[in-house]
Amino acid sequence: MIALAKDVTLVGSSAPMRQLRALIATVAPTRVPVLIEGETGTGKELVAALLHRTSGRTGEFVAFNVCAIGDSMFEDALFGHTKGAYTGALAESLGFLREANGGTAFLDEISGLPLALQAKLLRAIETGVFRPIGASRDARSDFRPIAATNESLTMLVDAGRFRADLRHRLSGIVLHLPSLAERADDIPELVSHFIRATGREVQPTTDALSLLQETPWPGNVRELKQVVDSAVVFARAMLDREAIQMAMIHRMPAVRTGMPRIARLAERTELVRVLEHSDWNAERAATTLGIHRATIYRRLKRHGIDVRAEASSRGSRRAQPRPR
Repeated sequence: MIALAKDVTLVGSSAPMRQLRALIATVAPTRVPVLIEGETGTGKELVAALLHRTSGRTGEFVAFNVCAIGDSMFEDALFGHTKGAYTGALAESLGFLREANGGTAFLDEISGLPLALQAKLLRAIETGVFRPIGASRDARSDFRPIAATNESLTMLVDAGRFRADLRHRLSGIVLHLPSLAERADDIPELVSHFIRATGREVQPTTDALSLLQETPWPGNVRELKQVVDSAVVFARAMLDREAIQMAMIHRMPAVRTGMPRIARLAERTELVRVLEHSDWNAERAATTLGIHRATIYRRLKRHGIDVRAEASSRGSRRAQPRPR
């Protein structure tokens, strides 16, 4: 469960943000499920929280990342269990859906949910009814589902990786969040907002803002915030171009280059290195990198890496006798 900050708000006055605010104001008071689509770092959880805050619902906002919990624990985390349901179940657990009763259940990274578990989630969303582990009868919860994804569910359905009926149920209303590149005019306002949050009284120079607006941000608003937070550390009287450059230099090479092609190459090189040390086991590599399982599969797809083929190829080479 997440305690919402009092200042849940969207920063930016660009046309895309004005349109998004208008949609949120229209959609929030309804009971219709909402699917939030957008690139990584565009603020999907913030939008979900704002939808809840302005919905008038009196229950809690409960965020649940479907990729952060192992498949074997999914039903327990979502539906809860009774006391004594299994060894170690010393007390009853409500589960996320009952915690969200009267409020909002935010299902983040929904595209990473395995097919086998999608049917179980579908029934709970359609009826509000589910069976806690160890219970002899169903439980009920009046929750509003809001889901988020950085992949197109339509494309996943076409690829056989997502149920069409679950996509239809989640897509009552679809909100598309703009990337930072689509709202670059908001960068000065965002920078000022992030600086205020640090508690420092420094002003960004025009040159610094120009640099930030010219920089590609594959990580969108989240990445911009990280750079500004670091730049404030290096800033003196003003947040100038030098402070921004220092912040970029002391970040990952893929970020500080400011060149998408080189950034992709650096990401691929690091991914291959970790995979080699993980015997081309994607889930083990994800653990090493500290990222979700769904995230590493997206990266594998983006870079055209087939872990099964690579593992098989390396296994064949190891099995070949050495020349005499």
